[in-house]
Amino acid sequence: MFEMKKACVYTRVSSDEQVKGCSLEEQERMCKAAIESKGWQYVRTFSDPGISGRTMKRPGLQAMIKAIEDREVEAVFIFKLDRLSRKQRDTMAIIEDIMQVNDIDLVSLHETLDTSTPWGRAMIGILSSFNQMESENIQMRTQMGRDAKLKKGGYAGGKPPLGYKAVGGVLSVVPDEAEIVRLIFQLRKEGGTLVGIAEELNRRGYRTKKGYEFKHSAIQNILNNEETYRGHYRYGICNFTENQHEPILKDGE
Repeated sequence: MFEMKKACVYTRVSSDEQVKGCSLEEQERMCKAAIESKGWQYVRTFSDPGISGRTMKRPGLQAMIKAIEDREVEAVFIFKLDRLSRKQRDTMAIIEDIMQVNDIDLVSLHETLDTSTPWGRAMIGILSSFNQMESENIQMRTQMGRDAKLKKGGYAGGKPPLGYKAVGGVLSVVPDEAEIVRLIFQLRKEGGTLVGIAEELNRRGYRTKKGYEFKHSAIQNILNNEETYRGHYRYGICNFTENQHEPILKDGE
């Protein structure tokens, strides 16, 4: 028996595209014609005029997502994939995390993508693979950049440990915090437990970087970071043993 699905249209143009691109009206017209050619039922059009595709905070898009989750539509028609988003990861998130989860068919006229067909569903898998590969490439390039910075004696980024702040890409000592770090290692050397050290710091009025009382887990993290406090910065699997910043702990401490 022929299935008549409830289909909606999503259209979008940014401010720049309103002049040189395909208008909202033209996008809607072509999508409606495609819905009719399939013999499906047109429900409504969701539109975002003059809004960039680099943000997910679009009224029309969010209204369409709600309609999908409320089971008001069974298929989405768009003129081109980049109407959903200009960011590949956001496009794939919409397709994989919203449409596929809710069994929504997606038809993109420009890419001739139709997930109601076996070939269209296979294409989604291919797009997902490319998306994953791009994500891994970005991660690899980021890691390579941090490793290169470390080898030159710089700080790779992230939250500096207690006792330091990042200044010009290098760890710089924060005297008040360094005092706490030295006390922690001193108390540990004297046989203090993690809980006991935390209680002693709190009794003296010391606080973490965020202003909280110390807990045993925070003490453990500081003790595990001894290399850094001796001037040897470690990041991930990379261990750089040469002095790269001012140490808080001196020999014998």
